[in-house]
Amino acid sequence: MNILMIHAHHEPQSFSAALCQQAVTTLTQAGHTVVLSDLYAMGFDPVSDRRNFTMTRNPDYLKQQQEELHATEVSGFSPEIEAEIQKLEHCDALIFNFPLWWFGMPGILKGWCDRVLAMGRIYGGSKLYEGGIGQSTKRALVMLTTGGGPTAYDGWGVNPAMDQILRPIHHGIFWFNGFLPLDPFIAWSPVRVSVEQRAAYLQQLAQRLSGLFTETPRQLPPLADFPDFGHDTHKRFMVVIHRPAPAAATPPAPSADAMALFERWQRAGTLLVCQHTLADADRPAATSHCGCAIAPN
Repeated sequence: MNILMIHAHHEPQSFSAALCQQAVTTLTQAGHTVVLSDLYAMGFDPVSDRRNFTMTRNPDYLKQQQEELHATEVSGFSPEIEAEIQKLEHCDALIFNFPLWWFGMPGILKGWCDRVLAMGRIYGGSKLYEGGIGQSTKRALVMLTTGGGPTAYDGWGVNPAMDQILRPIHHGIFWFNGFLPLDPFIAWSPVRVSVEQRAAYLQQLAQRLSGLFTETPRQLPPLADFPDFGHDTHKRFMVVIHRPAPAAATPPAPSADAMALFERWQRAGTLLVCQHTLADADRPAATSHCGCAIAPN
């Protein structure tokens, strides 16, 4: 299988770089072909402008989508962008490897998406979601490092839940283009853990990647359920679970069994959104609730 890895970290000695190298080694030893775009090493320019193109449709006004459509028709992408587009077109799996910066991906990786995911060539018309270039068969994986630990991103703290943070990538980049998103591989706070824990992260990554093409991907809603980008024909709805608690007490979190159930539903595409809040000030008794958009069978 052909695997495209987009690596976005400026320090070759970083743990993010170690994850990248581990992935390349593991996948290559398994017989796959790995194409690596190391964006900083390449000097990739994230700024999207007329340099994306060798030909111009409208020299007086730059509308990127129109220029991308024109470049698709006349083979007018710059050599740098054409090379990245061809890598994406020929891959069977796509991996983004990056450190979490400001609750998102580094600007250089966002710029890669802005410049390479070109209208006409990569997406547009029937090439959206299940009809995208990923064909609902190709896979995509996020590998990332964080500064905070898992409790900082579990949905009960001040930070957004990690699932919310990654939704623009899982849904807006991977699934929008027909790639099936896998559960992310997260190395939590590698700068604050022991050497042994960092070694364990690398072993866990090698084990995860051994099942890259066999593990069950997340199921996200197909465009077919939303004709003309309208409302959901499956009439998914919102469920709110209230857990009463004494007013002076800290609201209890859902049980581990309940959270495991929510996770299974979410991965299966039955539960689309799971969010947590603490007590609402308007309620006489402190409560916590989980809001879930659920698709009936």
